[in-house]
Parts: sequence; C-alpha cells; structure tokens
Amino acid sequence: MGDLTPPGGEGSVDDDVSSRYLTLKDMTGGSGCTPRTVRYYERQGLLRAARSAGGHRLFAESELERLNFIIALRESGCTLEEVETLLETRDAAKSDRIAVERLDSLLSEHIARLEAKLDVLSKLRQDLQGTHDLLQVCGGCTSRGERVECEACDRVPPLTSLPHGFRLTWRARELGGQPPYDEAAADDGTPSGDAPGEA
Repeated sequence: MGDLTPPGGEGSVDDDVSSRYLTLKDMTGGSGCTPRTVRYYERQGLLRAARSAGGHRLFAESELERLNFIIALRESGCTLEEVETLLETRDAAKSDRIAVERLDSLLSEHIARLEAKLDVLSKLRQDLQGTHDLLQVCGGCTSRGERVECEACDRVPPLTSLPHGFRLTWRARELGGQPPYDEAAADDGTPSGDAPGEA
C-alpha cells in the first residue's frame, strides 16, 4: 500500500489535505460496519490511516475498497490470518513469480471452500423455503383453533417426506423422544436395543 503520511509533517494534515481523505464516518457509511470494526482492522495492520491535527483518523479512498474486501472475505469464512496472508502475499514473497504461484494457490483453496459452502447453502435454502411454504398451510389451521392435530392433516405430505426444517421444528413432537438409556450397553459401546447376542 502507498504511504498515507500527509505532506507537512508526520501523522498530521491540514484542512486542504483532509478534504482528500475519508473520515471514520465515511468508512462506516461505505461499508456498513461499525467504527469499532474499522479501528480493530487498523490495529491489526489491515487498514492504514493518517491523523488530522485534532487526532481524527483519515483514510485514503482505496482503504474503503480494501475494507469492503476484508469484510467480504471474513463473511465468507476466512480467518483474520488468512485475510492478512492473502493481502500481503505479493509484498511478502521474494519474487513476483513466487507471489503469483502462492496467490493462485491461496485463491484456488478459497474458491473450493466457497463452492462447497454454496452447495450446502443452496440445499439449506431449498429446505427452509419448503418449510416456509408449508407453514402458510399450517397458518390456516392455527387461525381456527389454539391446538391442531397435525398427525391427521392431509393438506401436507407425509411426515417422512417433509423438509427437514419443517419436521424438526413444527412437527418435532411426532418424531419421538430419546431412546431408553441402557447404561450397560452404553459401557460396552453397544447401541441401546441391540444387546450383545441379539440378531
């Protein structure tokens, strides 16, 4: 990153110079994060800020772009260490060739993780959407009485065919409780109901 030290002195800026910088309020407004988050990333060395004569933080415009990229990486599952490694790969490498190879490897790993996460999220979204749609049916029944008998309902699919979200929230009572606890079987590592010698 370029040096953010403004002209006219180490760590201080005059009014003309400060007009070319973003304030902390600009950074939070342009990213949706809190001032505390911006200050935290600055302390970690991921963001750099100059200081006004009054001690206020002033950021180059590129820092807002950097901040939004950091937030996106963090929300995608990257650790702070992974974000730092990614952003500093070129500067840390002995040559640009090594930097390209390292950065390409890091990005390939992250893309693979994102693809796996997207698959999980896509399936979960489909399940939750199905649950949401079925609850609209249930709303009609619950509007007519305090308690409803879901077991006898013929307006939704059978219990075993329902989305997981619907089964495990609205219809969870029908799934049964915990199996009887068999201490001896548990000590032997044998599931309850499958005692040694049973077929």
